[in-house]
Amino acid sequence: MGWLRYLLLFAILAGLCSAHRAEAADDRPELIRKWEIRWIYDGEAAESNAGPPREDDPSWTAASAGRPPRMPADAAGLWVRFEIPPTDSWRQPALLIDRLYGRRLAVYLNGEVLHETNRTVRFDVHKLLLPLPVTSDPAAVLIRIDETVGRGGVYSNVRIGEFDALNAGFIRPEIDDMALSGGMIMIGLIMLACSGFLTRETRKFWLSLSLIALSAGTLVFTSSPLPYMLFESRHAWLQTAFELAFSVSAPAFMQFADIVFQGRYPLYSRFRRALWGYAALSFLTYALHAGLPGGFEPAYELIAVRLLNLAMTAAFAITAVLAAVDAFRGNRNGAVLCAGVFFLTSTAAADFALYFARDEAYEPVLWKFGTFALLVTLTVILSAELARNHAALIAYAKEREEYNRRLQRAEKLRIISDLAASVAHEVRNPLQVTRGFLQLLAEREVSNRRYYDMAIEELDRASSIITDFLTFAKPEMEEFTVLDLSDELEKIHAIMSPHASLNGVALKFDVRDGLRIEGNSSRFKQAIINFIKNGIEATENGGEITVRAYREGDQAVIRIRDTGSGMDEEQIAKLGTPYFSTKTKGTGLGLMVTFRIIEAMNGSIHFESETGKGTEVTLRFPAVLPD
Repeated sequence: MGWLRYLLLFAILAGLCSAHRAEAADDRPELIRKWEIRWIYDGEAAESNAGPPREDDPSWTAASAGRPPRMPADAAGLWVRFEIPPTDSWRQPALLIDRLYGRRLAVYLNGEVLHETNRTVRFDVHKLLLPLPVTSDPAAVLIRIDETVGRGGVYSNVRIGEFDALNAGFIRPEIDDMALSGGMIMIGLIMLACSGFLTRETRKFWLSLSLIALSAGTLVFTSSPLPYMLFESRHAWLQTAFELAFSVSAPAFMQFADIVFQGRYPLYSRFRRALWGYAALSFLTYALHAGLPGGFEPAYELIAVRLLNLAMTAAFAITAVLAAVDAFRGNRNGAVLCAGVFFLTSTAAADFALYFARDEAYEPVLWKFGTFALLVTLTVILSAELARNHAALIAYAKEREEYNRRLQRAEKLRIISDLAASVAHEVRNPLQVTRGFLQLLAEREVSNRRYYDMAIEELDRASSIITDFLTFAKPEMEEFTVLDLSDELEKIHAIMSPHASLNGVALKFDVRDGLRIEGNSSRFKQAIINFIKNGIEATENGGEITVRAYREGDQAVIRIRDTGSGMDEEQIAKLGTPYFSTKTKGTGLGLMVTFRIIEAMNGSIHFESETGKGTEVTLRFPAVLPD
């Protein structure tokens, strides 16, 4: 009987799904795509209090969504009439119209006023969401649209359905624009606040970009019907904000583009300055029109609407052409930025062209994609610039660290050099006298000979250290000659090969012919032999030391690489400092002397090492070019 329970459960779920589908079907709005219109001519415009026209009026004509009939030149408005179905199939019926145009609206349901709107600003875009009474009979809806601005009527389908479902569709399309405009305005304000920390030249670019963000965000915000419904009683400031942003947008963008073009087009710069002046005149005309209603209507239509639109169309078209040309002339960042400028200006110019060319109402949308393209290009450039600055900062930090290290080392070496020059001679003479007396005593007392030999050996070791001090204090570079590196390194090879063989280390030389430098032969051999000896001592039996010499530009380069134990970064940083050595009994003085010799020959030393993988020393000397 278990299968019967599962069958019953399946039947219940199927019933619930069917009920949900039926309920969803009931919630679907009904679309009305066709209606009738009747024009209101100038003589009838004053009769705004008159009721709807009679149904048998012969002047009613058919119309539909998307492309309403073109308004006659002497028409001041129109009536729209359609029939809605019975609304008793919805719990809370409502009517939704996404787009209709006109500054004064009056909606009638069965001859009674259902809604009225009267705007004093030029913005004429409306969205209507009206609750409807529940009725089992069809009803007639009439909409009177007055004070149109070159366009008027219903441009979208009429939807009849559940209020909650229509409300979501009423708000959702405008949320994207609100989020976009809010983001742009916030970015513009932040950039404006940060401009005080910039240099004068950078501030111009930054301010023009912040004005673009502010004007674009304001245009998106004030071009949506949602703010006019939210601030219906105080919508005059929305129109003022729109006019200001519209007037500023083109000259601000030209300011930005002129900086991108680096002032290479003088005529373009003059046009930009002229457009700034005309934008100021346009906004002044709007201010007079708003302050003195009716008195400046013709001047406002001519200066702030028609001529300004034409000027902005020309500005964006010219900027697009120059951006396309300039993209092939600059560096990579310049090309990317010019591409963004081109996308924005070309889409803005296309919007203006479509606005003037089309008979029906046109809402500019292409420029939003252009703005997004410009933001993408700016993000790419800023990201690349941040990455480059980060790399430069890391390199600078390393240079500073290396500089401080060299400075500390130079200070230590200077102190040791002064100390060695003043003390070494005075200490060396008593040591030599003591050594002589020890030799005499050793010959007389044979039984204690080994102790005397140990004392003499330690004195010789002390004398050797003092010799290193003297060499460090004064490397004896008075005689500089031109050294042939192939000859010098061949002699070093002959000297060090037996020592390398005894320690089981292979010694390989690869030296290019014709390499010559200036220096002292004996001191040069001393420095190279010291590096090779250190490499042999750090390399286990079976290892290898490779010495390469070649020319790189105007420098002679010598690379000495071993396969020894290697060093970490901290050990490398301490190389050449007094009394630091990786050997158990080392003093570090030998490498100090080597550093001093290389520096005296105008050379440089660079170490690369990794623990367990060996060390490579790179020496660079100014090469003596052949005559």
